Amino acid sequence: MKLIASLSFASVLLLAGCGMTSEADQKSSATPAQDNQPQQVFNPTIDGQWIGLGISYGSYRDGESPHKASVSSEADILEDLTILTAKGTKSWHLIRMYGADPASEQVLRVIKKHQLPVRVMQGAWLSGHQTEQKNQEQIDEVIRLANEYPEIIVAVNAGNEIFVDWSWHKFGQQDYDQYIGWIHQIKQAVNVPVTLADDYNFWNKPWSQAIAAELDFIVLHAYAMWNSQTLDNAVSWTANIYDDIQARYPDKQIVLGESGWATSSISSNGDERLIIGEASERAQAVFLQEYTAWLEQRQIASFLFEAFDEKWKGGEDKPDGIAEKNWGIFRSDRTPKQAVAAYFPTLAERD
Repeated sequence: MKLIASLSFASVLLLAGCGMTSEADQKSSATPAQDNQPQQVFNPTIDGQWIGLGISYGSYRDGESPHKASVSSEADILEDLTILTAKGTKSWHLIRMYGADPASEQVLRVIKKHQLPVRVMQGAWLSGHQTEQKNQEQIDEVIRLANEYPEIIVAVNAGNEIFVDWSWHKFGQQDYDQYIGWIHQIKQAVNVPVTLADDYNFWNKPWSQAIAAELDFIVLHAYAMWNSQTLDNAVSWTANIYDDIQARYPDKQIVLGESGWATSSISSNGDERLIIGEASERAQAVFLQEYTAWLEQRQIASFLFEAFDEKWKGGEDKPDGIAEKNWGIFRSDRTPKQAVAAYFPTLAERD
């Protein structure tokens, strides 16, 4: 999910449409794939059971953040994953993590040590603001993690929202060759499918085709709430976006990598003026039930955003009510929100 950055209101509205481009703009200098590897399917299972309804997970508790290089304790992570995989209810056995770093490896260690029924789409955090060395370190590290935890990591996600125009940490079209080189490097070194996660306003552009061609599957971000949709048409809007991207890539599996509903927002905080839908726990519960029913009906692999509120997001100096801090279905103290009642009724009753 995008962190609130330097995006202007006008530019967001412009990007909401596909736009017209010149023939020259649609061409990419990216070289064709050299590895000729068959395309792998993302089909996460445990003991033969499909676990495709996943959730984004950050282990950071209040006062922790990636900016502080925090690594959560084994006890805290074990508590989180026990909550998410609670037996006797619908539960989350597939998680998504964003950076190949000590914080993520700590989670992987806990899963392995306690033999938890959890599988992971492991990310490499790439950024146009990082040095080439730092980006390469993320590539090297995600390869290492995928090979050291092969029973846990079921996919590698190389980059998060790195090509959509509004991203603060984006790469340009001039970087396509380098990025495709990273994809080749990963695919040659791991035994799991490899992907890129980006917003629909990248995947609906002609120049995304050069990148998509190199991936095993596409991870799509589509936030009805950020795109000025009301609650009553949020899921239908999401379905239309999904179908549009699938139609553009009929030979690619499309996974919904981020979608959700924030339980609070402050319209004066940057891009939050785009949010016109009700931001509340009630609204999140309504969205989640309808959204999950649609995903189950279509058997679409997905990652809800997100498991737990994270107060570092959007700036630790910003008030707790801003949207970036309130996408979790659990609060940052791990108490459940209203939406959880449909999935964890026993836990919800203890709240």
